[in-house]
Amino acid sequence: MLASSRRILSSLHGWLGGISAVFIILIAGSGAMLAFVGELFIFQYGDVLKATPPTVRPPMADVTRLIASASKSYEQDFQTVGVLMPASRIEKIETAMVFVMPTGPHASDGLRMLSVDPWSTQYKGDFPLNGAFAHELIDFHHSLLMGNPGIIFVCILCILLILFVMSGLYIWWPKRGHVWRKASTLHFRGSVKQIAFSLHGLIGVWSALLIIYFCLTGLALAKPNWFSPLLSAPTYAPPASAGFAEICDDKITPADAERAGKQAFPNKRLSTFFMPNRENGPYMLTYKSASDGNKIEGDGRIYVHTSCQNKVYVESAKVSEISARLTGMMLSLHAGYSFAKPIGSILVVLTGLSLVLLAGTGLVTFCTRTLRRRQND
Repeated sequence: MLASSRRILSSLHGWLGGISAVFIILIAGSGAMLAFVGELFIFQYGDVLKATPPTVRPPMADVTRLIASASKSYEQDFQTVGVLMPASRIEKIETAMVFVMPTGPHASDGLRMLSVDPWSTQYKGDFPLNGAFAHELIDFHHSLLMGNPGIIFVCILCILLILFVMSGLYIWWPKRGHVWRKASTLHFRGSVKQIAFSLHGLIGVWSALLIIYFCLTGLALAKPNWFSPLLSAPTYAPPASAGFAEICDDKITPADAERAGKQAFPNKRLSTFFMPNRENGPYMLTYKSASDGNKIEGDGRIYVHTSCQNKVYVESAKVSEISARLTGMMLSLHAGYSFAKPIGSILVVLTGLSLVLLAGTGLVTFCTRTLRRRQND
């Protein structure tokens, strides 16, 4: 009975793995490349994303001056969406990125990134976000460029990978003999199928925990609702109780919003600044420090009303619900930012390459075994 269930499990493992191997290689390979997302941006756009800090660094220019510099230098009309401060989303980028939506005849071009030196406010250049290879690679890794159906497909693939790891470990586990001896022995003799099978088992055993970790964090990042109540879907608006539906006669400028943020988080640095995305909508600013759990946006967020003086809502991860805090950390955990440098990048690359090799050796094993069976039949 045990041998029969083992054969059935091995058959399912082989067929499902063989069918999904190409997709696993694509997702894992793109994930490994994203460990160098900053380098990819720099490689493509070079000096546009480089700044020259003065010997004695003064404070960085405020958001108003950065937007003004971009508006003066960029020849087309646009609507400002927000500002990414240096090393906020991507550590390698040294300039402030004013991201805008062109208006008029260029409206169909999509978001455009205008690069400004954060100290001198010198305009460095611009590029379309959709034209950035690294940005498209992120979208590919997230959804295979297929939108929400692609996200669901990648999530299903993550679930299958977890099942592959668990079933593979069960199939690989020696019935007799020492586990350590099998886990530390690689056979280079025999047929291609035998070598691939030996390599497949060895890589699977040593990378099992990393694969499960990155699959779970990827699932939690894409579909936090699936992990409720441990995680909660992220919200990017103040609660209804904050009274932001009220309309006043005051005029709150980006400079006013930035001053409110500095007052709320005096020991953190500005990470992202978002302009109101609807009529009477609030400004949203995020702040970060080296000790924050969320390495991407930081653990501090503030909403500032656009027409009501002194109406702000301050949100700090330290006092928010555990589910919200964990959800905010997911991108940092999945991308490896939560680990010490350069350990996070090494783990991401190691896991991605392991999955590529696992899928490749598994596909060779499956194809050669299936071909041999057909020849025997």
